[in-house]
Amino acid sequence: MEKDLKGQSYEYKRYKYIIENIKDVIWEMNTEYVYTFVSPNVKDMTGYRDIELVGRYMPDFLVEESRNYIYDLAIKHGNNRIEMVLDAVQFVCKNGLVKWIEVSSKPIFDEGRFVGYVGTTRDVTEKKEYESQLNKYINDLKIMNAKLEEMATVDALTGAYNRRKFDDDLKSIIKQQERYSISFSLVLFDIDNFKNINDCFGHNEGDHVLQCISRLVIKNIRATDTLFRWGGEEFILILPQLKLESAKVVAEKIRNLIQYHDFGIEQKITISLGVGEYKPNENKDQIIIRVDNALLKAKARGKNKVMSC
Repeated sequence: MEKDLKGQSYEYKRYKYIIENIKDVIWEMNTEYVYTFVSPNVKDMTGYRDIELVGRYMPDFLVEESRNYIYDLAIKHGNNRIEMVLDAVQFVCKNGLVKWIEVSSKPIFDEGRFVGYVGTTRDVTEKKEYESQLNKYINDLKIMNAKLEEMATVDALTGAYNRRKFDDDLKSIIKQQERYSISFSLVLFDIDNFKNINDCFGHNEGDHVLQCISRLVIKNIRATDTLFRWGGEEFILILPQLKLESAKVVAEKIRNLIQYHDFGIEQKITISLGVGEYKPNENKDQIIIRVDNALLKAKARGKNKVMSC
């Protein structure tokens, strides 16, 4: 008997030493979430002594969002008492500071009757702060990458996409056409007598005209249509799922918008346009040559015209 008592005493001291010296707080709660035991090391984590928590309702120490999370879990599981690990909840310390804690709990049964929970609480504030900083860093990287992508694909002056983006998009839509037989058309247009604008009104006004035309066109095309700056005063449009006749209607609409728009200079601005529908088995150079030739015909026939091929 004496040996058993000594053994029990040793085991008691060992468990007491472990409970008092590990960082994690060990606790018990009854079925109503009231603390019935809390290890003394809780003071290091929360500022509360163990006797200040025993007999208290655990959710009272949580911020509202975490408290509602606990309530939702209780409703969700009902009488189905299961072992749970709560990723993280926010605990309000005695000094008012809020810490992120990770809770792991296991139901306690006495002769089959549910009597409460035993569990541990771990301070994961530093981990959460690190995760928050990491997430911010990742989001900042995404924003920076998006800006770099925009810089790489958008013409800085006009806001239209650039020629590099056009090449990529044209290759992609040709592949779609070959696979699904979906029609598309191109519209290439050029500002008539643009050199005169620069010579008479200066390059700043010329840039202003380019910007206005880009904004005007983007505003008046479909969300699926895309405008690209082809070079200098030339622009090109990709019109997905449009056959030639429909593309010519779009081109005429744009031509009229430009010729009747007030650009704030004492000169009428017009454009000449070439329109072409993609033909099966064409490569990108072939369709571009066709619409460029159509544009040259529009120029040769007096400008401010739409010609198709």
